[in-house]
Amino acid sequence: MAQFPGILAKIAEVAGESAATRLALAAGGTTMTFSARPNSALAKIVGAVAAAQIAEELGPVKYAIPMAHLRGEKGRRAAAAQMLAQGATASQVAKSVDVHQRSIHRVKARMRRAHQEGLPLFPGEPQD
Repeated sequence: MAQFPGILAKIAEVAGESAATRLALAAGGTTMTFSARPNSALAKIVGAVAAAQIAEELGPVKYAIPMAHLRGEKGRRAAAAQMLAQGATASQVAKSVDVHQRSIHRVKARMRRAHQEGLPLFPGEPQD
């Protein structure tokens, strides 16, 4: 099971990891009031059934949606690490995740160190 920060953890518990992931990708870094209405912003992102589950459990309160590891700098680093692990070149990765190639080389170095030391790539990740 993926680890989600803040309110996303509760959403994953109530409506599933897919709903939490979709919400983080679409609205991470913003605030949102949860509504069960079928045409609400929440329902458009996670679907009407998941929105109803979330709104019933959490109520119509304004929440700050964390970006998790899916958006922002952490998201780009995670995507870069995944692409590098799959064999993509630094140039391909840099273009794909919209960062400078030097940043990709730093991610590669961190991956090597983490592998050598048996540590997770990003703090807070569970060790294998």
